Amino acid sequence: MQTGPRLAIDYGTACIRAVLTWPDRPWSALVVDGTAEPSSAVHIGKDGVITAGAAAWRLAEADPGGFVAAPLAEGIGTVKVRGRVVDVVDLVTAGLRPIVDEAVRIAGTLPVDVRMSVPAGWDPGRRTWLRQAAHQAGLGRPQLVEAPVAAVLSIEGGTGPDPGAGRFVLVCDIGATVEVSVVRSDPGGAEVLATVADPDVGGNAIDDRLVTMLLKTDSGAAEGAGAVLRAASPGTVVVLRTGKEAVSRQPAVTVPLPAPGAAVVLSTTLVERAAEPVLARVAELASEVLRAAALEPADLAAVYAVGAVAAMPAVPQVLEQRLGVPVRVATLPGAAVVLGVAEAEGAAAPESEPAPAVPKLTVLRTCGLLLPGLVSVALFGHFVFTTRGATASSWGELAIAGVLALVLCLAAGPWIGAALARDAGLRGRWDAAGQVSAGLLTGDAFGVTVAALYAVAAGLYLVVPFAEPLQWALLPVLPAALLAAAVAVLVRRRLSPPVFVEFPLVATLILSVGSLLFALTVRESFPAGAENWGAVVSRVGGALIGVGIALLLFRIRVLQGITAVVLGVFGFFIADPRAVGVFGVGLGLAVAVWWGQRLLALVRA
Repeated sequence: MQTGPRLAIDYGTACIRAVLTWPDRPWSALVVDGTAEPSSAVHIGKDGVITAGAAAWRLAEADPGGFVAAPLAEGIGTVKVRGRVVDVVDLVTAGLRPIVDEAVRIAGTLPVDVRMSVPAGWDPGRRTWLRQAAHQAGLGRPQLVEAPVAAVLSIEGGTGPDPGAGRFVLVCDIGATVEVSVVRSDPGGAEVLATVADPDVGGNAIDDRLVTMLLKTDSGAAEGAGAVLRAASPGTVVVLRTGKEAVSRQPAVTVPLPAPGAAVVLSTTLVERAAEPVLARVAELASEVLRAAALEPADLAAVYAVGAVAAMPAVPQVLEQRLGVPVRVATLPGAAVVLGVAEAEGAAAPESEPAPAVPKLTVLRTCGLLLPGLVSVALFGHFVFTTRGATASSWGELAIAGVLALVLCLAAGPWIGAALARDAGLRGRWDAAGQVSAGLLTGDAFGVTVAALYAVAAGLYLVVPFAEPLQWALLPVLPAALLAAAVAVLVRRRLSPPVFVEFPLVATLILSVGSLLFALTVRESFPAGAENWGAVVSRVGGALIGVGIALLLFRIRVLQGITAVVLGVFGFFIADPRAVGVFGVGLGLAVAVWWGQRLLALVRA
């Protein structure tokens, strides 16, 4: 049972329809670009910017080379525009984003329950692709409802007027393209038994034939209209489509073309003549799908026609003549599928679930957050006040401080994301994946910023050019920062429920303690009698750094143990002022390897 607002979307070849429904009030169509049926067309600018809807048609007049009239017709791969390869999923995403914005504006926040129609003939790969586009647009992981099932729900108002076991319904969805399906409807639900589709039949084919026929009439050649029709620009197509739909409600209309003084007259007779071969093919598809389902027309309990073209009076006539069964046209043919999607029952889409609970701040986690931050500040202060010249033994300490600052900021990502999600100004823009991703990206940016500030402050205090401190502070942290950013982006784009990526706490504590012991003692001069103690402390610090690096490099305990012994012994023996830079760079690379492993795991998943 529906308990909150529900967003239903029917992303079609020619246009997008979306409605919001509530349990206690009528459905409300989302109006974008001044229409409840915004175009799914997009335009790709020379700079790669993707523009959707009515603005895309306007840009197409001056720049037709970047126009893509129907992203769904381009498949699920890529499309080449002006030599630029663009993912089709990005084009669909651009068309869906205005729907998301309008839904948030009306409902105050994005509904938890988001549903989309999907052609019955789409395989699992294409369905996942559609979910990916929806996910990128901010819709989470919507529940998909097959279009013919949605059409039955819309026309019959749920389970149907007289549901019975094995009740067969033929659904003819005639929009820009055509899909004809046999649906078995009973009290337990509806199931698509067979479906056939033809992308070359439907409203687009009628538009093409209409242009050809108008060119052969006197009206099509008058006052420059012939030249406009021969050019068949995007603007011409859209006005003819609008006129064609108007003819289904009145005998004739005058359609002004996008040229001064150019116009054509569309009549019901002319449009039906243009539609004759298209509708004949629809009737053939109906016969094909019945054969595929091993049924005869007499086995059908009902025949339903939906889609914008179904509003033409000739549609039920042609189908009834072929099948010998009465045809029922939906009250709102173009909106029938999206209204059925809104009525479909079932579990709400899971992606809009709350983000994973922020990890509890145990003593270990608190130390894992505080210790690297305190050690980072301590090492930076020690470096500034004790440096003995622009050498690797000095600048390496700055590198270690920068890496530990990044570790702290990334570890704080879950709490940063939770804080952003609670911000009233950002509410409605975050789903679970968005919160996790935003926390990581923000922490990543903070970490790099702190490392850069360390370098600038050191350069100012020591009165040296900024190039060398920036090099030592930023280069060791950049690989890890870039990989962490890639992890954040992938978390945002994935379809599975997100989880927080938590940096190993034990490794963090070992590295922090080891860095503190090593850096604070390796370059110091101790009083007589304490030199040996100072050397031992610095070597223990080097050994701990080696052990911490081993814990980051491997996840398998046996490999961790073997590598910890090897790197621990190695760190113990190379603990020398000349090796501070080696430890700083090594620590940065180890953190980068850990984030690289997380990225690889996400890609494989």
